[in-house]
Amino acid sequence: MAEGKTGSQKSKGESKTRSGPAVHAEDVKAFLSRVAVSSTDGLLDSEAAERLEKHGKNRLPEPAKRSALLRILDQFTNPLVLTLLAAAVIAVAVAFTGEAAKLGFLARFGDAIAILLIVVLNAFLGYYQERRAEAALDALQKLSAPSARVRRGGKVVVISAEDVVPGDLLEIEAGDAVAADARLVQTIDIATEEAALTGESAAIQKDALAPVAEDAPLADRVTMIFTGTTIVRGKGRAIVTSTGVHTELGRIGEMIKSVGDQKTPLEERLESFGKIILWVCLGLSAVLLAWGFIRGGRAWHELLLEAVSLAVAAIPEGLPAITTITLALGMQRMAKRGAIVRKLTAVETLGAATIIASDKTGTLTQNEMTVRAVYTGGHHYKVTGEGYDPKGDILTNDGKRVEKLPAPLSYTLATAALCNNAQLDVDPETKRYRIVGDPTEGALLTLAAKGNMSRESMLPAHELIAELPFDSDRKRMTVVTRDRTGRDIVHVKGSVDVLLPRCVKVAENEGVRGLSEADRETILAQADKMSEKALRVLAICRRVRKGEPLPPAEEGGAAPRSRAPQSKASEEVERELTFLGLVGMMDPPRVGVKEAVDTCRRAGIRAVMITGDHKITATAIAHEIGLWQDGDEAITGSELAETGDDELKDRIMKLRVFARTTAEQKLRIVRAFKAKGHVVAMTGDGVNDAPALREAHIGVAMGLGGTDVARQAADLVLADDNFATIVEAVREGRAIYRNIQKFIFFLLSSNMGLLFAVFIVSFFGKWPPLTPLQILWINLVTNGAPALALGVDPPDPQLMSEPPRSTAEGLLIRRDYLGMLFVGAIMGAAAVFLYARSPQDESSLNVTRALAFSLLALAPLFHAFNCRSPSHSALAAKPLISPPLVIAVMVSAAIHLVAVLVQPLQPVFKTFSLSNNDWLILLGLSFLVIPCVEIAKAVYRGMYPKKRLEKAA
Repeated sequence: MAEGKTGSQKSKGESKTRSGPAVHAEDVKAFLSRVAVSSTDGLLDSEAAERLEKHGKNRLPEPAKRSALLRILDQFTNPLVLTLLAAAVIAVAVAFTGEAAKLGFLARFGDAIAILLIVVLNAFLGYYQERRAEAALDALQKLSAPSARVRRGGKVVVISAEDVVPGDLLEIEAGDAVAADARLVQTIDIATEEAALTGESAAIQKDALAPVAEDAPLADRVTMIFTGTTIVRGKGRAIVTSTGVHTELGRIGEMIKSVGDQKTPLEERLESFGKIILWVCLGLSAVLLAWGFIRGGRAWHELLLEAVSLAVAAIPEGLPAITTITLALGMQRMAKRGAIVRKLTAVETLGAATIIASDKTGTLTQNEMTVRAVYTGGHHYKVTGEGYDPKGDILTNDGKRVEKLPAPLSYTLATAALCNNAQLDVDPETKRYRIVGDPTEGALLTLAAKGNMSRESMLPAHELIAELPFDSDRKRMTVVTRDRTGRDIVHVKGSVDVLLPRCVKVAENEGVRGLSEADRETILAQADKMSEKALRVLAICRRVRKGEPLPPAEEGGAAPRSRAPQSKASEEVERELTFLGLVGMMDPPRVGVKEAVDTCRRAGIRAVMITGDHKITATAIAHEIGLWQDGDEAITGSELAETGDDELKDRIMKLRVFARTTAEQKLRIVRAFKAKGHVVAMTGDGVNDAPALREAHIGVAMGLGGTDVARQAADLVLADDNFATIVEAVREGRAIYRNIQKFIFFLLSSNMGLLFAVFIVSFFGKWPPLTPLQILWINLVTNGAPALALGVDPPDPQLMSEPPRSTAEGLLIRRDYLGMLFVGAIMGAAAVFLYARSPQDESSLNVTRALAFSLLALAPLFHAFNCRSPSHSALAAKPLISPPLVIAVMVSAAIHLVAVLVQPLQPVFKTFSLSNNDWLILLGLSFLVIPCVEIAKAVYRGMYPKKRLEKAA
């Protein structure tokens, strides 16, 4: 135990101005002489109140939430939406001029109302879905450190963690959540779990008196404890050095703010696409308006209305709404699979990922230490099962289940269970086993339970009479028990190099014999083999005391002080031991991760590991899950610190494992991948992952085991913490993007037919053009349902065997644009044909306009089946029939018939009752688009045979 006079510590911002080493590297005596607070009494209440006033509450600032109004307004920033709003304004202006002013309200303002309705619908759909995602995320939030025990005026008091101030004297023990960054001044066998902050999966032993380098990384600052971590073993005292935003946790929060929001590839493509359509619309409308003025003979408001009609025909009004609905439906499907999407466009972005940069601890692995191998009695045993769940088996080296435990194995499991202070219980919410205490001890408890030797079943026959706790100097822990026969048994676990010299015997199936030098070499060789597999190795030993009195412990049974000489008690008890066995443990991969990594590789996605853990451990996990490939390299944080940005950019595609990395370095790695033109998905669960999650194109956080900070920074939250869910998200993202391409092609090619018809008809003075309301009816009502059905088209089974799309590739490629022109020419020519064959009197031409209206409404319904595949025949689509599309086409046709056949609506839509002959002509011309497109696809396949796609994962 380290003791002394303590005192106030300046905030992080103030400590930078003083001379001397950093707090973590400062000698504890120097630290204690510098501060001015009693090491036994702590701060006075009045002092604490002053410091609280000065430094503020010990909490991170809540991320500012935008108001509902601002979020709704965000939905109106799309260029297409802005263009529609402009069209609505023009339609309103025209409604007050000329003949339009004499018409009824609906006839005058019908066009404007229709445009505004679709714009408002799109805005509220987007807002509603994103609000639902936020509500689901809010339900996951947990309070990390609700209270703290501090000494105030010589008394231990429990206060809210928010009221902890710099200089407070914290009283800490196993199970406590650390309320603030603090310098340890007294330690009794203290270990902390810091995976969320540093990525280190094993408990970290702390020591108030340990020498620490000035430039030591966070995980190696053993004289400090940090906000957001947990005490898993021991007890002690610490002086608070930083609170709130000045803690390591707060510093990472500031880094997150500096990163800012990143636009997703889909957002960038839709924005670019919208601008192109906007300029095309303005250009064509200007040409038409100019032509009208040049030709003369018509009022300006009629020409303006005609120009608006052309703009409305060119703009796919349903695109924003259908894109929003498609993403929202994908969002709901992903939620059912355990993925909560915080932002609609994030649904698609993961499908574009070329890099998945994954954290190891808690993401690829379970963050639950598990024994994988046992060596005892000269035999090797494999241990199955996952995490702390005692459901698992102990197998012989040839894979057979051990039914009856051999004596050495039985002794090994007994000592593993009894020389232990952890507890296993079941989380009432998740129904999963969890550990209370040190994860290493939890792994040993689980091992014993798998051999039907749980600690609970053994305690009635073994009275605990003494304990010598583990510390960083002794590297071992000892428990003495007394069995029912009165024997005292010394159970010891610890480092192999420390315990083996204390052993004089070895347990075998036939009994116990003397330990030879050859035995020692064999044991060390077996420990090395386990270590090479990245297993953490512990030796298990025991000694049966026969009538020896237990030596008195120092200081009334208190544990040895940190870094103090070994006590007489430990020397007397921990001698002449019998070696029982070795246990090798690790934080194992999650179930399904290996398959998920393989799927990523087949999908052309390069997965890399970024972790705060050790290089050997990380590389071993990479090998085990199939992540590591020939030619891959690993790099540590210290090596990365010496690597410049240009060099990192050059090496980045060779690096597979990044070990012992800090939050800043994770940020550099993500930026290096982005600089190479990759779409980066970053997965993680710790506080140290948050800045990189925000920087990546899409951040994926863990919902159960993850931290609140990581979830707030992420775009996608995995509610089941399952890495394999990411693969399903990738599949869903790719399917959504493919479907977005399908319905965009459908809408634009259908609109191209309208554009051709409106533009050509405008050059013939007698031919009445389609009205804006008719065009909106086609775009939104008849085309909307098939477009939405294409948005939920079943995914191609081969979707995950294709490489990711290129970042340089637009939403549509040259083939698609040529296809749009081709389809538009067919539909437009059919409409012009109807005008040309009609008698040229006004009455007949009005009927012809009604025919053209129905033609341009029905032809897209046939064309929708062409759009299921951009280059393959509709008969080759998988599955052959899409029920949603069939239903959508039938519903759209029925709705259009209402506008044509219901007499009260005929004046509104300027339609007339049609003869049977008219209907035959309409259906024939509408169906014409299918054989024409099939012929075009066959020609395209002949000109551009499919090439084998190479993958770069």
